[in-house]
Parts: sequence; structure tokens; C-alpha cells
Amino acid sequence: MQHSTQGIVLTTTRYKDNAYIVNIFTKDFGKVSYAVYNPQSKRAKIKLQHLQPMSLLDMEVTHRENKDIQQLTEAKLHPLSYQLYEHPAKISICFFLAEVIQKSIETTNVDHELYQFMVHSLETLVQSKEVQAFPLAFLLDFAKYIGIYPYDEVENEVIKLLPKEEKELFSVLIKEPQLLSLGERRRSMQLLIAYYKHYLPGMGEMKSLSVLTELFSA
Repeated sequence: MQHSTQGIVLTTTRYKDNAYIVNIFTKDFGKVSYAVYNPQSKRAKIKLQHLQPMSLLDMEVTHRENKDIQQLTEAKLHPLSYQLYEHPAKISICFFLAEVIQKSIETTNVDHELYQFMVHSLETLVQSKEVQAFPLAFLLDFAKYIGIYPYDEVENEVIKLLPKEEKELFSVLIKEPQLLSLGERRRSMQLLIAYYKHYLPGMGEMKSLSVLTELFSA
């Protein structure tokens, strides 16, 4: 059955010479894998350059029950994403956000609140003039939606085992992140990634984390 919906691209992987598998977190179907054919063709309704991480798409899709891979038949890039493409630092952040989301969400269940949070995050990133602190803020907020936020930092199973200095740093990160220095932001990112991996052991190595090194050194 054909549907109109909206979605945010997480990963795009070549499947065959003329086909790609695109993982998209959609507004109406949750996380879905779509087949896309001939996106490099001049006549393609779906352009490969529009399937970048965290691209917001208005889509026409085909959904059939009991199929692991659905079909994306048409997609137009939302104006919000065009604004992101103009900023290299924000593109780097998008690669990081997409990898975090992809590795954190296994379910295909519909989650409108989570989807709206992702869209709002993109809107905030577009409007942000100082982006160095954005990845930290996203990781903390995203943790609320996937059920791992440290609401009780004193009794949290990860935080309470940290050395005193890192425990205090985690507390500042949660309560007053604007007070963090450049070096403290870098260390806080390491702490948050380790925190995520504790609850989501399947995350493995974050390939996109290295692209933020320059951002956090600015």
C-alpha cells in the first residue's frame, strides 16, 4: 500500500550496483529499511545526495506486511535540511547524531514523541550559532527518550562508580552544562559515550566520533 509520510535518514548502504538500502526513522512507521533504486540517475525521483545522515525527507513509500525491506518510491528534501548542508560543522554533527540513533534504536515501533524530538533537534541545530555544545545536549535529551537518563545521579549504577572528579564533572554536565570549559566538554563527551555503551553494549565503536574532534578543539 502506498503512503505519504516524513522521515529522517540514518544510514545509506549500497546494496547492488544500482540499489541502496536506506534506514529511516519515519513519522508513521518507526525505524524502517527502504530499498532505493537508481538514485544516481539524472531522472531519479530520489537523489543520492538527499540521503545523507539526518536528512529530513517528505516521502512516498510502499509498505507491505511481513517484509523486512520496504520501498521508497519518491522523496523530496525538506527545506530545513538545505540549511544544514550549508555548514560543514553541522554536517559533521549530523553524522554523529545519525550513528547514535541508528545504534540506539532497534525497534520498528511508531514513536511520535521521539520523532518530534528528532525534528526539533534539527531545527535547533539549524538555528544554533555556537554548535560545540550541541552534541552533549542531544545525548542527554535523547537518553530520556530511550530510557537511560540518569534521573537519580547519586544512585545511578554507572555514575556512582566513577572517580570523584569524573562524578563531579557528570553532575555539572547534567545541571549546568554551560559552565563546562573546552577540555571539560571533551571529557564529558567521553563519559557520555561510555555511559551509553554501558546500557547499549551493541553500540560498539563510534566511527563518527572522530569527526567531532576538530569541532571540540575550536
